[in-house]
Amino acid sequence: MAGFRSIFASLVCISYWFGFTSSYAIGYPSSLFTFQQIFQKPGRISLGSFDFSWGLSKRPAESIVPTGLEDWIQQQRKASFKYLLDNIAPSGSNAKEAAPGVVIASPSKKSPNYFYMWVRDAAITMGDVIEAYEKNGDETLKSIIESYTDLQGTLQNTFNPSGGYTTGGLGEPKFQVDGAPFTENWARPQRDGPALRALALMRYVRTLNESDPSAIDRDWLRKVYDGKLPTNSIIKADLEYISHSWNITGFDLWEEVKDLHFFTAIVQRKALVEGRDLAVALGDSAAANWYESQQLELKKFLESSFWNKERGHLVAFLDTRAHYRTGIDCGLLLGSLHGGQEDLFPPWSDQILASLAELVADMAERYPINKYTTPFYPEEEDRLRGVGIGRYPEDSEGHPWFLCTSSVSNILYNSIEQFVKQGHFDINDTNLRFFSKLHPNGKAVQGRYHLGDPWFRKYLVDMFKYADSFLNVIRWHATVDGRLSEQFSRHSGFQRGAEQLTWSHGSYIGAATDRDAAREGLLKSGVVA
Repeated sequence: MAGFRSIFASLVCISYWFGFTSSYAIGYPSSLFTFQQIFQKPGRISLGSFDFSWGLSKRPAESIVPTGLEDWIQQQRKASFKYLLDNIAPSGSNAKEAAPGVVIASPSKKSPNYFYMWVRDAAITMGDVIEAYEKNGDETLKSIIESYTDLQGTLQNTFNPSGGYTTGGLGEPKFQVDGAPFTENWARPQRDGPALRALALMRYVRTLNESDPSAIDRDWLRKVYDGKLPTNSIIKADLEYISHSWNITGFDLWEEVKDLHFFTAIVQRKALVEGRDLAVALGDSAAANWYESQQLELKKFLESSFWNKERGHLVAFLDTRAHYRTGIDCGLLLGSLHGGQEDLFPPWSDQILASLAELVADMAERYPINKYTTPFYPEEEDRLRGVGIGRYPEDSEGHPWFLCTSSVSNILYNSIEQFVKQGHFDINDTNLRFFSKLHPNGKAVQGRYHLGDPWFRKYLVDMFKYADSFLNVIRWHATVDGRLSEQFSRHSGFQRGAEQLTWSHGSYIGAATDRDAAREGLLKSGVVA
C-alpha cells in the first residue's frame, strides 16, 4: 500500500481535482486570532462527563415523570456511554482486534456480521465522544478523538472499490477493522459519510479552539484543513467531495435504495454551511464562497424536493413510487437531528413533526408488540403511550429499532426546548395531526400558543410525557445491565439483530441528553414547578 500511495500522490493533480481548480482560487490559513473570533463554540453542551457524574440537580415533578423512570434514564445513559466506548479501539473491550481510532458498528461477527467500521456510524459516534470531551476535557477521550482523526486521513487515502482519494473513494461506506478496504459487493457509494465526518471534526476543531488552542499548531491544522487545492487534509477533502457530488445519486443509510436522499442531503448541507464558516475563519475566502454557493443550491433542492404536500409528510428519497414506498422513514427524523438547522427542517419544524406523527401512527398498528401496554409506565391516556419504531412501513420483515425509537424522543425534546426558548408555538394545517395526538379529545385547535397560556403548558407537559414514554419502551426491551442490540422483535420484544449496536447506544445518549435541556427549559420558564 505504501508503494501505491507514493505513485498515487504524483497523479493527484491530473485527476479528480483537475476539473475543480477552475472553480475558485484557494487562499491559505490565516492567523488563529481570526479563527478564534469567527469560528465559535456551539451554544450548549449535550453530553454528560466521562466520569458519569453528570445530570441536572433539579428533577421534574412526579406528575410528569413516573416513579423510577428518572433513575433508570440516568443509569442507562451511564451504561450506554460505557458500552459505546467499549466499541472504540484501541482501549474498547470489544475492539481489541481493531486499528486505533476504529469504531466498530457492533461486536457481532455472525448473524449478522457487523464487525466493521462504517464511516457514517463512526462519525456519528465520534460526535458523542467529542461532546463528552467538551464537557470535561478528559485526556482519555482526547486520545480517542486524535486516533480517530489520524485514521480518517489514512482511510481517505486507501484505494477501495468506490475509487481513490480523488476519484470517488471518499464515498466508500465501510472498512475492515484493521483499516483495510472492504472489497466484497456492497451498496456503494454512500455519500453521507464524508459530511458526517467533516461535521464531527469541525466540532472538534471548535472545541480545541475554545478549550486548548495551543493544541492547534500549524502542522495539526494542516492535517485537518490546509486551504489548498489539491488538498491533503481531512476536512477540506470531504468538503470538496460534498460540494462537487451532492447532486449525484448514492445509497441511503439503510443501504438499500440508490437515489438522492433526504438524510444524505441535509447532513451534506450542514457540512457545507459549517465548512464555509471554517474556510472564512482560516482565510480560505474563495473556497468559502464556493461552499456558500453550493449550500444555497442544496438548500433549494431540499426545500423543493422532499415535501409531499399530497401525503402531508416528507419523503426519504425522490423516486418512492419506483420502490413502492410512501417515503415515510425513520431516516427523516435522523436527518433532522444530525443535519437540521434553524433555517431548514430542524426537529421542531412543521414538516418534521408531521412526518413523525405519520411514522408513529403507522408503527403503532404495524407491530404486534406495540399492542401491549408498556410496563413501568402506567398511563390513563393511551394518546401518550410510546411504541417501538422501525425503519419504514414497507420493511416487510422489519422490527423496531432502538435508534429509531429514541429518535422520536429526541425530536420531541428538541421541540420542547425550542418552543420554550421562543415563547410560543403555532398549530397549523401542516402539524395539526401531531398536536391533535397530544390533545385530550384528539382535536387540536389551530393558532398561536404563548408562554403563560394554560394550553401552552398543557401541550408541552404532555409532549414531555410523550417523549419519555418512548424512552420507557427502550427501558422495557433493554437488558437488566443496559445492553441494546440493533432491534427488538416485533412479536416477542426480545432483542435481535447485531448485539450492542454502537448507534443504538449513541442515539439513546443523544435523546437523554437533549431531555436535560428540555427539562431545564420547562423548569426555568415556570411551565413546570
